Amino acid sequence: MIAMEPLAAADFCARYNANKEARALLREGMMPPDFLAALMAHRQHVNAIEFLAHALSTRAGIWWGCLCLQHACGAFLSPQDWDALLAATVWVVWPTDAYRAAAQAPAQAAGTASAGGLLALAASVAGVSGPAPMSPALAVANAVKLATLKGDPARIADTQRLYVELGIGVAEGRFRWPVA
Repeated sequence: MIAMEPLAAADFCARYNANKEARALLREGMMPPDFLAALMAHRQHVNAIEFLAHALSTRAGIWWGCLCLQHACGAFLSPQDWDALLAATVWVVWPTDAYRAAAQAPAQAAGTASAGGLLALAASVAGVSGPAPMSPALAVANAVKLATLKGDPARIADTQRLYVELGIGVAEGRFRWPVA
């Protein structure tokens, strides 16, 4: 997977304190693709979302979240969520300090109860040292989980599976952000 660091799955799980159900599937030396496959085989979609958000690079993770939110809502985003999604997307395409800083206001306007706000928050704290309201990976995981709730409640598990598959596609380089 090209958008992930070359670490074992256990290393990523340690970064965010994966729950016991996810850890039960870990095997010595297991790599991220194998762990994701195990999570998916056991229908642990939420655990797969959390793992993938922490295993992807910050830029790839935010892009994944943007794709999920766009899929979930299309043109039916609130103005605040739209501005936040746009700010996060702009940072992904042009990951400069200026665009990172510019994502802060839309993140605050949309808030952390919205997927768009969480993605803009992730962009606004990407690469910043020191205390942050939450890590970019946690913000992405929460944004993707919120996006799965935007559709038919009877299909949430299907949407979660779809978004994990989309994230794997981002990791493999099949769904790249636009070249600036």
